[in-house]
Amino acid sequence: MALLMWARARQQIRQSGIPDGRVVYQDTDRRHNVELPLVSPSCGLTGKPDYLVEASNGLIPVELKSRNCPRSGPHEGEVAQVTAYCVLVEDAFGATPPCGIIQYADRSWPIRYTLKDRKRLLHILDEMREARNTRTAHRDHQHAARCRACGYRAVCDEALD
Repeated sequence: MALLMWARARQQIRQSGIPDGRVVYQDTDRRHNVELPLVSPSCGLTGKPDYLVEASNGLIPVELKSRNCPRSGPHEGEVAQVTAYCVLVEDAFGATPPCGIIQYADRSWPIRYTLKDRKRLLHILDEMREARNTRTAHRDHQHAARCRACGYRAVCDEALD
């Protein structure tokens, strides 16, 4: 029975587009809190990638999305999320991931990870912390849907309808 369950889980992983390698971390069972989060005290980051795969070229964080990939490619926030997972992997394990992966329902999208990407993410985090500590944050987009989904909409005087 255990062998059958292992084989089924392995087949699901293969079909999901996750790279070949050993899954060393998994946070896809929403009913149970399976893994502790990865933490980077120096960056002030905590997160739980859906999978962390030990591939031949290093540890690769994988984020699963239940929808298809947008025609224009991943959303900026999704790229930042996977980059944050790469930072967490680098800080927690002391090894730089070769990339991260967003696995959509219809395709896999690799997200590069370089020192420049790390620095860009850390800059974004600094801006977010600064905005949170400031009484006034300004809208930086023209998308009404983003405004409707924003947690600050009720107190924002720049919200789009």
